[in-house]
Amino acid sequence: MIKVPRKPAKRPLETTISLINIVFLMLIFFLVAGRLAPPQDPEVTLSQAEKADPLPPPDALYARIDGTLHYREQPLSAEDYMSRHAAAEETPNPLVRLAADESLKAEDLLRHVGALYRAGAGRVVIVTRTQSE
Repeated sequence: MIKVPRKPAKRPLETTISLINIVFLMLIFFLVAGRLAPPQDPEVTLSQAEKADPLPPPDALYARIDGTLHYREQPLSAEDYMSRHAAAEETPNPLVRLAADESLKAEDLLRHVGALYRAGAGRVVIVTRTQSE
């Protein structure tokens, strides 16, 4: 008589560990993604626009109600911003996103836009918000 060795019993497949790994990786991803997006300047309330495409908050230059320019909550001039921004963008005439406070006087806004163009901006885009925000 020939003895056939028995195969060891298969362990049931555990999907719980795989699911925990996926949830953990998603948690890490959203923590990193949240840190990468620059925060909006808390001192600035953006102007409303009726027909604007919804976009995520940009890494913008902010013009506060007192007429000062701020980038990542640090005050600076248009020339300083352009020298940093142009070096980071590695383009001669970069696009500038300017988020102006809704109560900022139009003459101050135009003064900032003119200073950005004189400092080397290729195009200046005013960042607004839609009415639902």
